[in-house]
Amino acid sequence: MRTFMDEAEEQVRNAGGENGSAGADGGKQVFVFRSAAELCASQRRSEWLIRPILDEKKLAMIFGEATGMKSFLAIDTGLCIATKQSWHHHQVGRQGPVFYICGEGFAGLNARIKAWSQHHKVDLADVPFFVSERPAQFLDHKGSVEVHAAVDELHNIHGQPALIIVDTLNRNFGPGDENSTQDMTKFVSAMDQLRIRYQCTVLIIHHSGWSASERARGASALRAALDWEYKMTKNGDGTRTFSCTKSKDHAEPPVLSFRPKVVSIDGWVDEDEEPVTSCVLEMLDQAIDPGKRNVLRGARRVAYEVLVSFGNESVHIDAWRNAAYRAGVSPSSSVNAKQKAFRRAVTDLLDAGLVKTENDYYRPAFTGQNRTFE
Repeated sequence: MRTFMDEAEEQVRNAGGENGSAGADGGKQVFVFRSAAELCASQRRSEWLIRPILDEKKLAMIFGEATGMKSFLAIDTGLCIATKQSWHHHQVGRQGPVFYICGEGFAGLNARIKAWSQHHKVDLADVPFFVSERPAQFLDHKGSVEVHAAVDELHNIHGQPALIIVDTLNRNFGPGDENSTQDMTKFVSAMDQLRIRYQCTVLIIHHSGWSASERARGASALRAALDWEYKMTKNGDGTRTFSCTKSKDHAEPPVLSFRPKVVSIDGWVDEDEEPVTSCVLEMLDQAIDPGKRNVLRGARRVAYEVLVSFGNESVHIDAWRNAAYRAGVSPSSSVNAKQKAFRRAVTDLLDAGLVKTENDYYRPAFTGQNRTFE
């Protein structure tokens, strides 16, 4: 279903082209208004790449310190979308080609991808995940054109991309200063050109600030343009925390934690005949808080994850219950057993403050640290 925003973006793409309508001066009209009634004539539903983490046709970013394993998570995200593998128990909504514009770490990238495929038991032969052989130069017009030409070539063979990953911003920025608002605005424009031209999501990988680790480095024009912003934090015990720091159109999804797992790649050895290893990220079950350590297990976890999967909308109890039944809230096939399991789960989630309700409609509370899983 075409939406108002789809039409608006098509107007941008067709500016000055045959699809524009004639204006008062006989030129092509590309700047138009829609009435409130037209805008609200039909519901605009989110099209999720990974629900509720990332939706389609958006500009997103993951930032963090150099050892935060941002690139590992980006590769993991791209490969899950390219293969439609579940992303850490989160549903992947659409499979599609993924283009990874690699600015650094190219030498070890094949080991990371191979470790992922071995860990997930995925044959890479027909996986539409493509990696650039060098960084892009997005502030250089020629460099940007070269990227479009390379994507066009594979687009014609494999179809519309679902995701383009730019890793990292600094190494793909080109001749400019990321602290300059003017230069950063040009970079954002280049990202929007990719997003609109290919109708896909663009995910930027970026470093945190030199003196302020709580924000991404560089001009604030970047953050202002983002639909999603995530922070990857390295913890003292070696785990990594993945938290949403900006969500433009949706409730912030739960905080997630990961632990690196070393994978020894079958049949690969280095120059000393030692096994080649790399890492994959495994999601951890976390304590919500010391008083609620056992809240999200079994039926409670199934019920909670089902409710989160509905996104930012309040859900009627009947719709939530039916979805929880389908998701296996009880291992028994008995309707009575399912009813009891779901009823107990709802009560526990309400008591724990993880769920809010009004007039038989429910939604995740998403407050403070209660967003993490046990």
